[in-house]
Amino acid sequence: MVNFIFTFKGLESSEAIKNYAQKKFSKLEKYFEGPVEAQVIFKREKFREIVEVIMTGDGEQLVVKEETEDIYSSIDFAYESLEKQIKKLKEKKKEFRGERITEITSETPEETYLVKRVEITPMSTEEAYHWFKKSKDNFLVFYNVDYQKVCIFCKEKDKPLLIIPEFL
Repeated sequence: MVNFIFTFKGLESSEAIKNYAQKKFSKLEKYFEGPVEAQVIFKREKFREIVEVIMTGDGEQLVVKEETEDIYSSIDFAYESLEKQIKKLKEKKKEFRGERITEITSETPEETYLVKRVEITPMSTEEAYHWFKKSKDNFLVFYNVDYQKVCIFCKEKDKPLLIIPEFL
């Protein structure tokens, strides 16, 4: 569910505008795994109707600003711009995840263990599980947007194990 925050500047607060924007931007929830927040700012400046949307979800923040002569058209354009940004971001994340290991095996002076540096990518538990199943690695370190923590998927007796750290 999308949590909405509406702000009106230079025009009266309107339930009709709020409802229209809420109905429109709620459609974008399907692109996110976790909770989503949308801050929608409606402004009127002379003959321009401006809609600015700041949408936050899955560790990302997207911002769009559209202006037309009609507030409803501005909402429509803001929705289209946000949808394009979200789709582009999701595609970029898919491509980026393939290159998550940046440095492998630099030995310590004692040669008692190896060091493997990895980039930590924000993703949901479900996304990480699917990625781990496809991967040939024995572990996957990721920022879990469901728990808001760095977590690890590893194999234990040929079964995936999710490790969620807890501080005592």
